[in-house]
Amino acid sequence: MKILKFFLLFIILIFLTSCISPFLTDSPGKTSNVMYQIFVRSFYDSNDDGIGDLRGVAEKAQYLKDLGIDIIWLMPINEAQSYHGYDPINLYSIEDDYGDFDDFKYMVNKLHSFGIRVILDLVINHTSDQNPMFIDAIENTNNSKYWNWFILSFDDHSNQFGWHWKINSKGQKIWYFGLFDSSMPDYNFENNEVKLEIRKAIDFWLERGVDGFRFDALKNIYGYGFDDGISQSVSYAKSLAEYVYSKKPDAIIVAEVYTGDKNILKSFSPMSVLNFSMRYQILFNKEGADSQIFSGYLWYDDSLMRNFLFLDNHDENRFISDLESFYSNSGNPRFYSEAQFAIWNTVLIGLKGIPIIYYGDEIGQRGYKWNDYPSSIPVREPMQWYKSGSGVGQTFWAKEKYSKITFGNANIDGAIYDDPYDGISVEEEMEKPNSLFNYIKKVINLRKTYLSLSKGDMLIRADYKNLIAIERIFGNQQVLLLVNPDPFSESEYVVLEGYRLIFFADLNSPNDGFTFEDKNILLTKNETYIIKSRQVYFFLKE
Repeated sequence: MKILKFFLLFIILIFLTSCISPFLTDSPGKTSNVMYQIFVRSFYDSNDDGIGDLRGVAEKAQYLKDLGIDIIWLMPINEAQSYHGYDPINLYSIEDDYGDFDDFKYMVNKLHSFGIRVILDLVINHTSDQNPMFIDAIENTNNSKYWNWFILSFDDHSNQFGWHWKINSKGQKIWYFGLFDSSMPDYNFENNEVKLEIRKAIDFWLERGVDGFRFDALKNIYGYGFDDGISQSVSYAKSLAEYVYSKKPDAIIVAEVYTGDKNILKSFSPMSVLNFSMRYQILFNKEGADSQIFSGYLWYDDSLMRNFLFLDNHDENRFISDLESFYSNSGNPRFYSEAQFAIWNTVLIGLKGIPIIYYGDEIGQRGYKWNDYPSSIPVREPMQWYKSGSGVGQTFWAKEKYSKITFGNANIDGAIYDDPYDGISVEEEMEKPNSLFNYIKKVINLRKTYLSLSKGDMLIRADYKNLIAIERIFGNQQVLLLVNPDPFSESEYVVLEGYRLIFFADLNSPNDGFTFEDKNILLTKNETYIIKSRQVYFFLKE
């Protein structure tokens, strides 16, 4: 009888634990819900060819864990025509430069063993003009089984936006639609076979251990411009979200919906979207504004959508470079840029949702798009690991792209904006206790330590130019974050009895650099705090 009871108890335990996702079983101290976006080509090189690869990402698992990251988003890893991967030739493949499926399996297993989940950038709006299916459609026209997989026509579409043409071996001029580029023909989502193929690709990668997806250009699945066909795209996005969740209920999914229009962003629910609205609020109000959080954030229905918060990504100028331009006449543009950059990262890390760190943001790596060649490459440059600009794992791939540049050392080390011994590298900033890197790491790990910051409900207690007050609550634990983004004016806030000051930072003095430290001061009565320019306070009540 005892053996039977033990056996039944064992079966019940197995059943219960199988119903809980591995992430939710992480201890509270290991959960940050902070995502790190990686351009594999630029990140870390495991085989000394100058190109980042999947095993290179795996080799940096400890670095990512120490930084406080527990989710990574890999920019496209499929075989592609271009260096960036956003024109995939085959959604079931891996770019040769990055490795093979054994390398992929090794990377996923290694990251999972460190408690880090993996999501893939899946490009489904369009493909490459080197995709064999597209080539077959152009060559065999309406005799091809793939003719209706793309938006193709024998009719002349001259001077119509997004339309391009190719001439096949029979001399036929075939017109096709590609919203983003002539090398990126759009799929035809009026064809159910295309939708089924996308589901097959999702199944394929879920079976190989990925934890979710970032869907590229989901606003543009339908329509013939950047801002039409949205209602149809919304409908498809909803069905796509439902499908992924049916396969993996705890999946992390997010769509690129490139707009700051809050109504459009919200309409995609339950598909979560990147919060461009919040980013624009910060980008255009770099030193704060009244009702900034309300305007950029509080439109979210967080019972249906996760809030994906970001300052940078592969398509935008790096925010720190925007700030350096903004503070160019300040007398110390780099310091004030790092200070303001740290302030806004603190705010995003304090808000409910999933903050995203673009690789290199933790060291304030620079990057600014050019109006001409090399265009977007400067915001996707090699991660700066070493003070000298070279060392084990350092990537150099971009130097080939920069071979015609005649100033600086970009055609030597592949970086236009960051030079050797300029203070902007992981090695240099790790050695400096009050560096941007060590500050960002500290704040992420505060979020990782206190479950209320990573999973708690949220109240915005103040939303002014010179004071943002965020309260996060999970069970009996409350964290109060006070941040002043204004460089000139101070503010007051009454902190209630029973809170404990656990962290303080002053980011406003170039002479002293960043000053930040853990505290342990219990408030035995209500106290009025003066929050000076670029100061940060974390309070805890348990």
